[in-house]
Amino acid sequence: MNIMQFNVRLAEGGAAGVALDLHQRARAAGFSSRFIYGYGKGGKKSASHDKFPGVEKHTPRLTSIANIVLFRFFNRDPFGNLNNLYHKVTRSAEPVVLHFHVVHSYWLNLEEMVTFCQRVKAHKPDVTFVWTLHDHWSITGRCAFLDGCDGWKTGCQKCPSLNNYPPVKRDRAHLLIDSKRQLFREMLALGCQFISPSQHVADAFNRIYGAGRCKIINNGIDVATEAILAELPLTHATRTKPKVAVVAHDLRYDGKTNQQLVQAIMALGDEIELHTFGKFSPFNGANVVNHGYMTDKKALMSQLNEMDSLVFSSQVDNYPLILCEALSIGVPVIATQSEAADEVLRKVGGKTFSDGRVLELVKMPKEQLAQQVFGKELPAFKSASRQAFSGQQMLEEYVSFYQNL
Repeated sequence: MNIMQFNVRLAEGGAAGVALDLHQRARAAGFSSRFIYGYGKGGKKSASHDKFPGVEKHTPRLTSIANIVLFRFFNRDPFGNLNNLYHKVTRSAEPVVLHFHVVHSYWLNLEEMVTFCQRVKAHKPDVTFVWTLHDHWSITGRCAFLDGCDGWKTGCQKCPSLNNYPPVKRDRAHLLIDSKRQLFREMLALGCQFISPSQHVADAFNRIYGAGRCKIINNGIDVATEAILAELPLTHATRTKPKVAVVAHDLRYDGKTNQQLVQAIMALGDEIELHTFGKFSPFNGANVVNHGYMTDKKALMSQLNEMDSLVFSSQVDNYPLILCEALSIGVPVIATQSEAADEVLRKVGGKTFSDGRVLELVKMPKEQLAQQVFGKELPAFKSASRQAFSGQQMLEEYVSFYQNL
């Protein structure tokens, strides 16, 4: 079996992490696997390109730049196709699995991609298609994240936020949504199997395209991070005030980090010590330590390992791996209500809380939180989390899925 993973980025973002991990684990298990990615920073080759075997940058820089410029007006990517892979796929002597992940974000023209799949299927009937949905892009006219909007249920008639990702200058989502959904129906007609790590994403997809069309395979922690986690000792609470972590790529974005809640945590003063990890922190005070954006995963995990809790308040994540990682090193997560947080925490006996309750819980050391929130002693809590979010389990589920197609 030959497997080809497709994702817009190689090593940036949660979807890339899942796709790359599947690629690496598949190769380690003896499968033939290639990872095809759109582009890296600035449309160039990814900075991580040479670190991984079997990866291939796909899109010319000018194509991605043109899509970035024109998307703001068209609400879709006018350029980008997979035609240069046609012979590689159709001339393979073995069955081929084309596994798509995120194909939007200035990479592929969806209509061109579907046409490519139709041509390949006609020439090579034993090719199969899998598409993992890491966001809500498949059901909306434009947006990848709902951010509380239900407009997709009524045809995206008027977009409440032109700045929602991917941002635009003018709203054409209502004009595109029907034709876009028809392209997804054409993929279903080709036998494409849709998967999501998130129950709520799958539920939304099934509401539009039919019951049972999207299956669930939860994300797991990647190979490199699992190796890092295995080396980290279980740390107990500091004897001083509890250390509270907040993690986000851009700490200014209210969709990811509830600014008002974090300010309220800061206002607890000497009762806690707030540690932020991410760019552009707007949080400053005598009880705040801003670590900045940490690209070294081992360094980030080592710092988080010293924390008593991680506060999660995002409303735009779908299956946040940072929660899986924090839980797996024995750091209790205190989250505000969201479908994503509810789904992840439920796997280890946790739950979400009101803002007021969050302000009470952050004052507790990690041993007390493990008991109060998760009903376990700290070592048992860590062990259960490691098992619940195992990346090997994710691979086994996907391989079983491939083989049963």
